[in-house]
Amino acid sequence: MSYFDYVYKRLFPSGKYSSSVFVNEVIKRSQSFLRNFNAWKASELCEEYLNEIWQSYFWSKKGLDKNPQVSIFESSRSNGFAIVYQPSFNKYHFHYLFDYLADKVKKLDYKLVTSKFTMAERGDLVETKEMHYLKPKNDLTTPRDQKFGNVQIEYTSLNDEPTNIKLIANTYSDRAYREPRDFEQLAQYIFSIETKS
Repeated sequence: MSYFDYVYKRLFPSGKYSSSVFVNEVIKRSQSFLRNFNAWKASELCEEYLNEIWQSYFWSKKGLDKNPQVSIFESSRSNGFAIVYQPSFNKYHFHYLFDYLADKVKKLDYKLVTSKFTMAERGDLVETKEMHYLKPKNDLTTPRDQKFGNVQIEYTSLNDEPTNIKLIANTYSDRAYREPRDFEQLAQYIFSIETKS
């Protein structure tokens, strides 16, 4: 069902429409989005943004809450964090952060396997999710270097208002792979400021 069909059915319900995913497609960025995204990445605002989130991540690891709120996920094979959107963030900049995280991971010799966009009805809400899924580039050594594992980054919004960005690294435990690198190194790298030349 196209987005137009969905809106039409919402405006003129027939009583037969049920909750389901009604958009599932590959993410395509417009030239306008890419220009604004690249300008944001080069701005001092991006630097301030990353520093704030890194501080929140750091204090969250110590069990202390700070704005912006960052939740930590830790297990033997999955590690990550979720950044909760707050009104003081510009929602467009928060969206840029989602692509920024993927760009940073790609620079660690990762390849982008898929980027997809889904839209679904959740009761009276419309939930939008964007997802980037990245894997380490092919490694011919034995055992294989899994780096930080496979990385999944999700951006979620409800009724066009952002809710959070989540990044999770999932690692392998079988003998075909070397032990994964420490997730803390990935987090520190992601939020580090690149030197502008």
